[in-house]
Amino acid sequence: MRRIAPSGFPVLPSPRKRVQSADHGSIPCSNPHHSGRAVKAELLGVDAPVWNSFLTHARHDFYHLPSYAAICAAQEGGDAQALHITHGGRRVLLPLIVRPIRGGGYDAVSPYGYPGPVVIGPADADFMRSALTAGMRLLGTQGIVSLFVRLHPLLNIPPPERLGQIVQHGDTIVIDLTLPEEELWNQTRPNHRSQINRAVRAGREAKFDEAWSHFGAFKRLYRETMTKVSAASYFFFDEAYFDDLKAALGERIRLCVVEVDQTVAVAALFVETGGIVQYHLSGSDPAFAREGLTKLMFHFVRTWAKERGNRYFHLGGGLGPADDPLLHFKAGFSPLRQSYYTLRAILNEGEYERLVQARAAGHGPLETGFFPAYRAPRGGSYRPSASSIGDHGNAPR
Repeated sequence: MRRIAPSGFPVLPSPRKRVQSADHGSIPCSNPHHSGRAVKAELLGVDAPVWNSFLTHARHDFYHLPSYAAICAAQEGGDAQALHITHGGRRVLLPLIVRPIRGGGYDAVSPYGYPGPVVIGPADADFMRSALTAGMRLLGTQGIVSLFVRLHPLLNIPPPERLGQIVQHGDTIVIDLTLPEEELWNQTRPNHRSQINRAVRAGREAKFDEAWSHFGAFKRLYRETMTKVSAASYFFFDEAYFDDLKAALGERIRLCVVEVDQTVAVAALFVETGGIVQYHLSGSDPAFAREGLTKLMFHFVRTWAKERGNRYFHLGGGLGPADDPLLHFKAGFSPLRQSYYTLRAILNEGEYERLVQARAAGHGPLETGFFPAYRAPRGGSYRPSASSIGDHGNAPR
């Protein structure tokens, strides 16, 4: 295994030990006038021209798009907004979903995926601390009780200390598309290569469905896969989600399928943005599990992504903080790993504690490790995933 900081992206430090404390941190008392200049924060709606304008000048992923945030907000019953923070010539943008809390108040959470803060200008630790502190203070004035941010494994360094709580959720697998094709093939695990070659000899072919004629089959396979792995209800998206995702992402999103005798055996959505290709949602027919067709699909998309000049193909992670079969499967395509972190912050400690107590009184013991705790399911121990949505519990052969 190698952990190599990708050239051209912020250098990720060595992974920290996963935080075990139940203390999720509160807003630090740092100076809002960093380097003598005021740090200004505002909340943007999805229609604000500043949001899209910002992204034209910053390295970002599709998770940062206002249209994607709006789709996720509709699924979660919240309002898509973005923190926009300025300090001199430097700026930060952080997409959020602001959700009402049963019992009063609001909280803010990232759209699903990896939409951590993106920056225009140098992103040193002092600046990020001052900028995000100013943003948190603004959220607190809006009645927002807590903040949960999913950081981007390629675009973010972990925020500085004394800014909420940083939790490491395990590794994600990254394919460096700047390597020669021969090297990419050599990095592929031997049994992966064997199954890819076997599938090709059998006449199997991975391809993009340009007409989206198999979109219905993809939706069905995705839902069947989520049912098979007993995924949480959150992952059972309605028709509007899929249709809106396709419409919002336009040419960025591709549907890839592998057919066997005119039956869709594997189908997945891949999204291309700013030199990064993300493996987003997938489903497969268990009748063809032994053929290794997901490996064929990854090989096809890897080749396509490299030919288009992309820099990274991000496969996501496993199902928890430790190595598991899903992460092992993905690691068969690349030795490169980047850690996935989240940032958790309590913005109103008194209100947070009141909500937690009310939740516990109504539901009994709550899952430990869940944040925010007032939304925790009953009992047990929560194991957050470094995986993408479509990988939930699904380890392809």
